[in-house]
Amino acid sequence: MPYYDFWRTKRVTRIGQRFGELAAAYTLNRVRTAVQPLQHLVEVGPGRGALTELCQRQHIPYTAVDANAGLLHALDTTPGVCAFVPPLPMRDQVCDAVVASHVLEHAPGLPQAEAMLGEMRRIVRPGGCVAITSPDLLWVREHFWDCDYSHNFPTSARRLYQLFLDQGFEIAHLGYVHNHLTGVVGHLVGRAVELAPYQIFEAQPNSKLYSDKIYKVRLTFARAVLIIGRRPTEAA
Repeated sequence: MPYYDFWRTKRVTRIGQRFGELAAAYTLNRVRTAVQPLQHLVEVGPGRGALTELCQRQHIPYTAVDANAGLLHALDTTPGVCAFVPPLPMRDQVCDAVVASHVLEHAPGLPQAEAMLGEMRRIVRPGGCVAITSPDLLWVREHFWDCDYSHNFPTSARRLYQLFLDQGFEIAHLGYVHNHLTGVVGHLVGRAVELAPYQIFEAQPNSKLYSDKIYKVRLTFARAVLIIGRRPTEAA
């Protein structure tokens, strides 16, 4: 499947891998705070597997769901489901938590975003949670559209908050995160990294005067929204 093969074929630097590990650890800690016990976690869009490896080390049963078979295969022995979402080809109430980092914004539009979140809610048990991390349009501005060709559904804290409420979630956490940094430190690091130039004059991504690595670092520490919604224990 060609979808997102350009990410699969790119090499990741050690520091880039470390940033991914730190972001995954921050998200998992937040999820652990929101739901207990955590006996099965499903991740939609595992990417290069930072959360996958973290769950394996902590002996948390884990299932990956991704549209790209090559990315799933690269996760080695991890149980995986190759599918576009929605729908989620899994049973009702099959897990304690669903995590999707930088996935929801790829929905073609509002109906698909609603359906995606609804499917995540369906497979989570009552009392379980859904954790979404998505870029904050109010921070990244035009880069929301430029950084990834499949970005379609604009996300912000207010929009995600409203969407989660309409899908019947109790809000367990809502906050900003700059990769794994929060608060004043995260804000200052994000603004500082924004100053790093990634292109000279009108250089394009295929030019030696354009640094894709610097651009990725800027996006890594751009402000994102982490929202965790808990499925009520009583029928909604």
